[in-house]
Amino acid sequence: MSSIDPSAFGNAAPATTASDRLSRVLAVMVLLLSTGFFSAVIAISHTDPGYFDRLLMSAAQGRLDPIETGSTEKADDNGITPLPVPHRVRSTELTPQDFQIVMVFGGEAHLASPGELWRVRVDSLVPGLGKILAIEPGENGGTVRAERATLTGVRTD
Repeated sequence: MSSIDPSAFGNAAPATTASDRLSRVLAVMVLLLSTGFFSAVIAISHTDPGYFDRLLMSAAQGRLDPIETGSTEKADDNGITPLPVPHRVRSTELTPQDFQIVMVFGGEAHLASPGELWRVRVDSLVPGLGKILAIEPGENGGTVRAERATLTGVRTD
């Protein structure tokens, strides 16, 4: 049987200087603190699995762009499934008086209503106006004829 020489493994002697003792105390403190931290994280995650997700989302809430989504309907007989779109809930129904023409160009028009901007073409269905029948450019900003009203632009020179 051979004996093992402790000097083969580096400094095998006990810590004798103050700096060796201090570094060992710091290493033990780091070990104890990290063990305590990870034990607390595991305990919190076990009791409330969504805690850290909610904390992260609340911290990022100001930088996120909220999106309102509607429900997806089932496919019709043709197999066409409509896309999910934002569902807007208005406090009051729109009326023709709520709309004004922003611009008319190339068979399209931009209409403004309180809090919304509409891009419409002929045969578009717009709440408060009904079906768009005609879009005509003109010197005054254009005219948009719909089932319930005719909107005429106002020249602002």
